[in-house]
Amino acid sequence: MDQNQKEYTEYYEVRMKKYENNPMYTNTYQTEKALYELMRDAKTKEEYQEKFFNGKLNIKNAIALVKDRESARLKHLKDIKEFIRAKGSESILAEVDSFENEGQITTRCNELMQKNMVEISIDEFTDHFYSDFTALENIEVAMRAQVPDRWQDEQKRYVDSELEKGKSDWQESVLPNARQYDPNWVFNYDLIWEERHRRRIPVPDEVVKQRIEDHKKYRGLK
Repeated sequence: MDQNQKEYTEYYEVRMKKYENNPMYTNTYQTEKALYELMRDAKTKEEYQEKFFNGKLNIKNAIALVKDRESARLKHLKDIKEFIRAKGSESILAEVDSFENEGQITTRCNELMQKNMVEISIDEFTDHFYSDFTALENIEVAMRAQVPDRWQDEQKRYVDSELEKGKSDWQESVLPNARQYDPNWVFNYDLIWEERHRRRIPVPDEVVKQRIEDHKKYRGLK
C-alpha cells in the first residue's frame, strides 16, 4: 500500500465511523464501509480506481446519503403532521434511485424542493385567517361599543369602511399574490382545521368558528 492509498484508507475510515451505529444513516454507513474496505483491501492503485469508478461507489454513496437524510426528514414531518412540507422528501425519495451522477442528484433535488416550496407557499396563505384576527377584533369592538346617538352614524361609517378595506385588500392584493403561485387558488376554510394550521391559532374551537364567519364578511368570501 503506497502512501496515497494509506491516506485515502484513513480518510474513508473516518467517514465510515461518522455514520457507524447511527440508525438514521444505515444506507450511508454501508456505502461508506464499502469505500473504506475497497481502499483498505486493494492491492494496487489500478485496482481501487477500477472498482471505484466501475462500481460507481461515489454515486451510490451520494444516493444513500440523500435517501437517509430525506427519509429522516419525511418521518419527522409526518410525525408532526406537516404533510405539505413532507411532499418534498416524498418526491425526492420516489426518484433518488434513478439518479446516475452527482450533477443530476444536486440539480433534481433542488428542482423538487423548489417545487415543494411553491406548494408550501400556497398552503401558508391559510395563515391570512389568523393574521386578520386583530382587524376582526377591532371591528367587533366598534360594533359593540355603546355610543351616544350623535356618534352612531360615525360608528357605522367606521365599521363599513373597515369592512370595505378588507374586501378591497383581498381582491387587489391577497388574491393576485396567491394566484401568482396557483392561478386557480381560492381560500379554503377547511384547511384551518388541519393540525399544521390549527395549532397556530391559540383560541378555542368555538371562537375559531365565529371568526370564520366574521372573516368571510371582512374579506367578502363565501
